[in-house]
Amino acid sequence: MTNDAQGAPAGAGTHTGQGPLPQEALLELKGADACKFLQGQTTANFEGREALDVVPGAFCNVKGRVILDFLALVVTQDRIILRVSADRVDFITSHLATYRPLTPAQLTPGAPPPQGLMGSAAHAACDLSTLPMPERAQEGATGWVIGLDTEISLLIPDSDADGSGADAADDNEAFLRAWQSAECSRGEARIRASTSEKYLPQDLNYDLAGWVSFDKGCYTGQEIIARLHWRGKPKRRLYAATTEGELPTEGTGLYTEDGGRCVGSVVNAAAGAQGISLLVETTSDAAGGNLTLDHSDQPIAVAASPIQYTEMPGQG
Repeated sequence: MTNDAQGAPAGAGTHTGQGPLPQEALLELKGADACKFLQGQTTANFEGREALDVVPGAFCNVKGRVILDFLALVVTQDRIILRVSADRVDFITSHLATYRPLTPAQLTPGAPPPQGLMGSAAHAACDLSTLPMPERAQEGATGWVIGLDTEISLLIPDSDADGSGADAADDNEAFLRAWQSAECSRGEARIRASTSEKYLPQDLNYDLAGWVSFDKGCYTGQEIIARLHWRGKPKRRLYAATTEGELPTEGTGLYTEDGGRCVGSVVNAAAGAQGISLLVETTSDAAGGNLTLDHSDQPIAVAASPIQYTEMPGQG
């Protein structure tokens, strides 16, 4: 996924290697009708998907608010692996259990957790035949690799593999900061526990990124999401932003400079080598100006235009 928004610091910097992503987790949906089940529960279109397809999307509640985002790897028609936020695993497992009578497929936590790859050496160690692409996974020596950006990929480990591969990052804390900064640079809004059920997909640009299908049948929350798409105009969009000072907490409100009016919130924040990069949801009137963070004097500089996407997993 890439974007052409201005205002976000560069992401990965010089950090390379392979590292665990403890903020992420894997869920496996196994059994007949796995694709059919996700077709009726998510914003994504799983109809006609083939092995190694990569499908991004979101689970929403009946009010159309995003419970969590996911990146799905179709291993086979009867086995799908979902990368989700680790702090939402228990919630989404319990939530989907209420729909279990609709399908014979079973949802279980996957192991081990996903890993990140940065740099040419990390990718070379996976023994890939070609560079990984966003919409199709590549099978490597230790699992499946999904391209996210130039020399930045997600590794879904194969539980049957021996676990050998690229050298681990020397400083995993720095690696994680670089990984999260790269997510912000791509305009990839991630839902965590503190922001779950707070935003519509349009607030996060999921519709612009191809994470919402408006041609599929019914799914939970569709009526509100589709009505806004066909008959309305989103009040808020996702913008790149920067700040100096303390790293904001996800979900923290954004206010006009006089501190009197809340005009959005911080969706994601990352402290990278070149400063603090943010993804914020706000109004078009507030974009392009200086806002403050939750009644404080810490300024937030917001890009003038919403993030625009040129390539993303699963689009089309």
